Amino acid sequence: MARDYILRMIEQIAAMLASILAKKDAGQIGEASKELDGNSLRTIGMTLENLKKLSPEAVAQLLEGSGALRPVRAITLAELLLVDADILEAKGEPPVANLVHAFCMLADSIEALNAEDQIVYRAKLKMLAEKLGEYRTHPYIGERMRRCGL
Repeated sequence: MARDYILRMIEQIAAMLASILAKKDAGQIGEASKELDGNSLRTIGMTLENLKKLSPEAVAQLLEGSGALRPVRAITLAELLLVDADILEAKGEPPVANLVHAFCMLADSIEALNAEDQIVYRAKLKMLAEKLGEYRTHPYIGERMRRCGL
């Protein structure tokens, strides 16, 4: 039953992301960013900018208070960070904090997903691992890479 709930939540996340991406693609960057922050506030109680100032360990501790909703919130935030990374890259800004946080949240949540969703998110983890460059050697990130078989 918990996995069915997570699947429904992932479908809702996909719809939310589609709305944000449509705004981004239409050139409504400000609106897309505003929607990203609104969703981040609803998910974890802080904006993405404030979240990115925290260490991955601090974000993991913050998410621990979510109980059974932890994987859903972590995946939601990871997806929001990835969309925000696209917006930053379009502006010519580096999205390193986004990539680090998204990777760590997905790595910590992958086992809670059903087999079909694990395939999707393992591919995202692999893509993120390749983009992390020198950050791959950080002990916290490296441990998650080993755990995920990357």
